[in-house]
This record gives sequence, C-alpha cells and structure tokens, in this order.
Amino acid sequence: MNKNQGITLIELIVVLAVIGVLLAVISPGIQQPIQEAVLRTEAQRIAQEIRLTQQLAITTGMDYCFEIHVNEKYYNIRPKNTAIKLKNGVYKKEYLNKNLHAVKCNFPSLYSGEYAGLKVLTYTPTGIPSQTGSIELYSKDGKKKTIRVAVGTGRVRIQ
Repeated sequence: MNKNQGITLIELIVVLAVIGVLLAVISPGIQQPIQEAVLRTEAQRIAQEIRLTQQLAITTGMDYCFEIHVNEKYYNIRPKNTAIKLKNGVYKKEYLNKNLHAVKCNFPSLYSGEYAGLKVLTYTPTGIPSQTGSIELYSKDGKKKTIRVAVGTGRVRIQ
C-alpha cells in the first residue's frame, strides 16, 4: 500500500484560490471600521495633546502653544517664549496618521508663507486658552470628528 504524505499541486492551487476569493470579498468591508478607528484614535490623541499643553502652561507658569499644521498634518507643542532652549524650540512634534483625508481648523495662524497652514492655540499660565475654536478631522469616506476647545475653561471635547 502506497501512502501519500503530501498534497498535490492542484490541491494547493485550489486552496489558494479559495483563500484569495474570501479575502477579496472580506477586504472592502474591513476598510470602513479601520478608517473609523483611525479617526477616533487621532481625535483622542489631539484632545490629549491639547490638554497636555494646558497642563504645561499651568505647571511651568508660562504661555504654551499647541500648533497644528492643517496642510502637512502635524502638530507642535512649544512654549510661546522662544528663549527656552528646546530642540528646535519645540517641546513635542508629532505627525498625524497618514490615513486622515483632511484636517480643518479655525484657530488663527500667526505665520505667513510656508507656515500659513500652522494654526495656533495658546494657553496662559492660568490654564485659560487665548481663543475658542475647533479642529475637524475627516476620514477618506467623509466621516468627521470635531475637537472643540471652550473659551474661559479650556475644556476639550470630542464630538
């Protein structure tokens, strides 16, 4: 009696074809939850970083700025006083997830030229923001998350 210990090439091709068809059917259905998770995660991260900026202003007794570049999709946290010696004058610089489709912000820009897209939110040492405003994040499928900063208290909410 001859015992076969392996599989034939035809069996392997059939199994790979079935797996390929299943992945092709399932793959588009996975993209939407992934985009929603990216959007939610980035909104939570930005809200936490704005809160960090507020806490830095309170604990150091100095004005601190949260700057978000809406075109290049990154943000900075830095002291308003540039005499403080930090790497490139920045306490923290982070890039947003590349899967975000668009970022909109109604904070004012203090810059011109290539930095005109850099929108600035400043916190005073009392923890009060210089202005109210919002940051809107958009996913590729059009979903939106809004991070709002309340004037007077500096409360940060995600909607």
